[in-house]
Amino acid sequence: MIDRACISLTSKCQLCCTYCHFDKHIDKKSCEDLKSESLKGILQNISEYAYKNGISFKIGLVGAGEPLIRFDLIQEAVVFLSEIDADKNISLYTISNGIYCTPEIMKFFFDNQNRIKLCLSLDGNPDIHNACRKFKNGAPSFEKVWATIELYEKYFGKMPSVNATVHRKSIQNADVVLQFFEENFSEVTFSRLVDEQSPELFITKEEFKFFMEKAKQTKLELRQCRLPKKYDCTMYGQLCGVGRTNIFYADGKIYPCGRFIGKEKFVLGTELDPLSEIEENVKCLSPCKDGECYFDKNILEAGI
Repeated sequence: MIDRACISLTSKCQLCCTYCHFDKHIDKKSCEDLKSESLKGILQNISEYAYKNGISFKIGLVGAGEPLIRFDLIQEAVVFLSEIDADKNISLYTISNGIYCTPEIMKFFFDNQNRIKLCLSLDGNPDIHNACRKFKNGAPSFEKVWATIELYEKYFGKMPSVNATVHRKSIQNADVVLQFFEENFSEVTFSRLVDEQSPELFITKEEFKFFMEKAKQTKLELRQCRLPKKYDCTMYGQLCGVGRTNIFYADGKIYPCGRFIGKEKFVLGTELDPLSEIEENVKCLSPCKDGECYFDKNILEAGI
């Protein structure tokens, strides 16, 4: 049963992060932003599927670029779901790089927090964050992101949930990074850097596990430690949902997850296909064992 989807609104982004998977593996110039009518069609399909199967459904308005660049689509999604999903079977979230967020935008997220959750990307203290998350001209981005975090705190009365990518520099400065997060935040999702073989950034699964063991000793609420574990993504410490629960909408097509974008062999359908049909195609993928990543197992290790 499908119960999770990510929808890529745009491939555009203000940053040029050193480790960005999408910058390296997608021809962004050929990717078009999601159209309003397509977004509504996708949400309608998901709503009908969730209602028919009596399930809750989680949607991430994320993808190959920065979602707040298309804040208009985020607004449309919230308004449209309020019209077709009165029982709130569908919940939304988005993860922003925090570069552009006005008081008006933040107020929208505050006013609609019962429908959509805003998370922000932050890799750690200024030195760690700025090591990889830079503007296209090479300028650091920490100061801009921190201003958005302070704006969030002003409206919500608390610090936001943040997503942090763990790479080589994070491992080398684990104690400093974890102290920074513990002193400033309560909810953090650490994700393992994937698809990056540069020696200065690449980490093994064992090194990520080492980092997470340290993180578990802090007071932080960690997504990896939530029980029971859900079929979602091993990158976040949960179980791989490919072939089970997850789909990813991007550039007019549906993929098993974001790492498959551009691999035509794994296209599950087009963006407006009914989810009942997509579910049948999902079943054709043989799920991997708990703890394994489908992409790692069937693409990287197979050399595809």
